[in-house]
Amino acid sequence: MPRPSARERLMDCAEELFAQRGIDAVSLRAINAEAGLSPAALHYHFQTRDNLVEALLDRRMRPLMARRRELFRRLRAAGPSPSARDVLEVLMRPLVEFMAEDGESGRRYVRFLCRLEADGRINRDFASKRYASALVDVEPLLRAALPGLSKAERRTRLDLAMDFMLRGLADWAGTPGRPEGPRLLLEDFAGVLLDFLAGGLEAGSSNRSTDRLFRIPA
Repeated sequence: MPRPSARERLMDCAEELFAQRGIDAVSLRAINAEAGLSPAALHYHFQTRDNLVEALLDRRMRPLMARRRELFRRLRAAGPSPSARDVLEVLMRPLVEFMAEDGESGRRYVRFLCRLEADGRINRDFASKRYASALVDVEPLLRAALPGLSKAERRTRLDLAMDFMLRGLADWAGTPGRPEGPRLLLEDFAGVLLDFLAGGLEAGSSNRSTDRLFRIPA
């Protein structure tokens, strides 16, 4: 098996260190040292921390988003009325597949994504601008699946569901070297998590003031 390039080694080490400690808590010098490269290596390949973070995000996100687009096409072709659970499964399935197929690499990336979100580096606006083509299907499908909810309520619930989805998968992925007790297999855990998230997304509404709070027309 060919030895990873210097750029790939930097990215792998940065992804792991960022996932463990946080984006701003890791020095560029520490990444170079972990990769076994000179102090100038990271600057040569990426120039800045932000460029490195974007490269890490794009490295795996583009194929994940392509897989989501494929699954959304299948969902639309299967019938006119998919459930909210169906929509959530399309959003979750590529991450679960990646974790299962790529082993530690996939689990590390999910932990990295979770850390990015926790550190405020990614949010809805960032995702919609960068990966809009893969997210365009979500709102009309949810509107059809949840006709009793306003646009603001659907958006708020989806944001919460995506946050818990990422945190749940990252928690399952764990931290290398951490003692682990008994846990569900990945597919079983994903099913439990999906049921939990769908229950929250599909629950009846007890607060109709959300539209006024967010000022989003229904």
